[in-house]
Amino acid sequence: MINFANDIQPTIHKIEELLGLSIKVFIVTAVLVIFLGVYIANLVFGNNSLQVLQNLQREKHVLQQEIDGLKKENAALHKEYLEWRDAQK
Repeated sequence: MINFANDIQPTIHKIEELLGLSIKVFIVTAVLVIFLGVYIANLVFGNNSLQVLQNLQREKHVLQQEIDGLKKENAALHKEYLEWRDAQK
């Protein structure tokens, strides 16, 4: 095990020189970037995503239009009913 550590040490130094920072910092940064990428992907494409929110907003708009139409139809039918009731007297 000690021989492996001694053998790999020059390679680690070369990599650190190329990257401009230590291997530990590079690995920690890479892991953080990966986790951040997964988190953002989950926000955009997951169950509580932006797409789901936009679909729900569209559905809300459609339902609100349907409600408004039904209210108008109800008002017209109520008016017709009142006129019919008055005509019966």
